[in-house]
Amino acid sequence: MGAVLRAFALVALASLLTAATCSNSGKNSAGSGGSPLTGSGGKSGSGTGGATGSGGAASGAMGNPAPGASFFIGANFWNVDWEGSSDYFQSGVNWSTTTNPWVPQLLTDLAPYHVLRFMDWNQTNNSNNPQAVWSTRTQKTATQKEPVAFEWQIDLCNRSRKDYWLNVPHESNASYWTQLAQLVYASLDPSLRVYVEWSNEVWNGSFPQNAYATSQGQSLGLAGSDPAASFYAYQAVRVYEAFEAVFGKGSPRLVKVFSGQWAYDGPCTNEVKALSDAKINPNKTMPDVFAIAPYISGTTISALTTAIPGLKSGITSNISCAAMASMPVISYEGGQDSYAASNCNLVQTDPAMHDVYTSFLDALVVDGLQGPFMQYTHTGDCWGLKVNTTDASSAAPKYQGVLDWLAAHP
Repeated sequence: MGAVLRAFALVALASLLTAATCSNSGKNSAGSGGSPLTGSGGKSGSGTGGATGSGGAASGAMGNPAPGASFFIGANFWNVDWEGSSDYFQSGVNWSTTTNPWVPQLLTDLAPYHVLRFMDWNQTNNSNNPQAVWSTRTQKTATQKEPVAFEWQIDLCNRSRKDYWLNVPHESNASYWTQLAQLVYASLDPSLRVYVEWSNEVWNGSFPQNAYATSQGQSLGLAGSDPAASFYAYQAVRVYEAFEAVFGKGSPRLVKVFSGQWAYDGPCTNEVKALSDAKINPNKTMPDVFAIAPYISGTTISALTTAIPGLKSGITSNISCAAMASMPVISYEGGQDSYAASNCNLVQTDPAMHDVYTSFLDALVVDGLQGPFMQYTHTGDCWGLKVNTTDASSAAPKYQGVLDWLAAHP
């Protein structure tokens, strides 16, 4: 199903889960050019305002593949309140003193990935988001639910050696961006990258950030036929610049993410045009990658298999659009979506899903998508590679399919 329908499905499923008494089993929701982000470790404190923690003592090569240079895999995490905290965190954690709250199986399961994206953990698709205000963001010592503290997001990346994909809430301001950049710089292992994305799916009218961006774009009188796209570019480049001021301009540790819609390249066209406007982008700050969300949808194995060839047109049209700004095309989400099935988990755990997934990954590569491909999600009903962290690989054919595909494509 399309991204807008998927968004409505997430909202509907979230409402059902909120209304129900849920147990831990109830859940919701390039171009060919290489990336410039292939250099050695991050700056040694060269960014203005850079903190003096571990992030400031960078040396050596990056620990994961560079975005846009090859095909590799990452994963999104589902909302903790939908999935249940026990899928991620050990029971009985004293959050004031713990140094490792993570379920051991989760850490083991992250092995196939090179990037972790925390959109849901930051309540990115919410208005009046406490995570969007620096003084009200979730603290590291608080009981972790939605949203999850930035410090624990970073800790999971450090502990598992994965790059950090950070969704910056749309209601945050310039002071917040600087403080967040300093926190990441000080805390994230210097061999790891941070992917910085302002909000999520700003083109998507079912999310409040679209109305927010439309209103802001109109108020500022920004050029372009789509005020939301114009303001998206306006705000994104300012977030990039806030992070560049801390990490250093051109730092190989910083990945500036622009994103659009997989099935339609209209958002890409409007956003790329906006980048050339002097009012929107006075410093000519450019993103590093363009991200889309290639999904296959269907309520049966047959329908999902039939959907795979349909990936090509959306991927190739966005590749052509992004090439106008010299951006390789990666993904911010994607995967199998069987939300419309009467019991999506029966489809999700059908043994035939193994071959659906290996064929799906084959198609992404042939169609020209570069890495990372960011699976939505690692665990969770309808979309997850696993339903639960505790599921054995034998009960998670999508996850096993990813493992087998990666083994065949070293």
